[in-house]
Amino acid sequence: MKKLFSLLLALAVLCSLASVAFAASTEQSEILWDENEETILLENGGVYGQGDTAFTLVVSCLSETATVTVNTDAKTVGEALAELSIVAGEDSEWGLYVKTVNGITADYDTDGTYWAFYIDGEYAMTSLDGTEIDPDSVYMLTVDGIELEEGETVPLHDGKNYGLGEKEFAFQVTDKEGNVTSVTVCTDADTVGEALAELGIIAGDESEWGLYVKTINGITADYDTDGTYWAFYIDGEYAMTGVDATEIDEEAIYSFAIEG
Repeated sequence: MKKLFSLLLALAVLCSLASVAFAASTEQSEILWDENEETILLENGGVYGQGDTAFTLVVSCLSETATVTVNTDAKTVGEALAELSIVAGEDSEWGLYVKTVNGITADYDTDGTYWAFYIDGEYAMTSLDGTEIDPDSVYMLTVDGIELEEGETVPLHDGKNYGLGEKEFAFQVTDKEGNVTSVTVCTDADTVGEALAELGIIAGDESEWGLYVKTINGITADYDTDGTYWAFYIDGEYAMTGVDATEIDEEAIYSFAIEG
């Protein structure tokens, strides 16, 4: 089954507006540029710009999310984001055609993907630069058109956030060489397995003992093929429950490591 992540994240926004709203702040985040110096790179929880109006922006691609506060004196969302180099694109008859956000370029004419604009979890009926700022709204830009084939998983980047929701937990993956990737998962799911599967972080087969995890971070381990497998740990101890039977404890660290 193919997974379309933009719909999932848009629905998640509706369920978690309270958790992503930030108070106005004047403490600015460090400005880092993408390799083409086209847009700035956003830090989750960061604060950008100065002004009397503050609003929340969520940027998402393949479940990796950054939720930031934008301070501005601009009248529209597009004007505010363009002034701060959070977005870049081309002018069109419908307004700004956003191509690059957070260093990620989506161009429908090239690869069939595009940046979709949502307001409070609903697909926007106005363009980015045609939307007057409402400080109480949550604005989201997410890449539409990306699909994962069955068995594929999203790439994980160390230190990044994945998903949206009121629950948050630490997740780690250790590959064959012992390299550890640590991320934060945000979700409204009840179990660790449900959260990770919804976000495309894990993939596998259903079994009589629950989900048999085969692929994480693009790495497949299949005992029947090569004698290796993904082992599931909770706080460094081998888990006594399957990943999809493990209720989320926000204080715990959940991890998978290749063994065998």
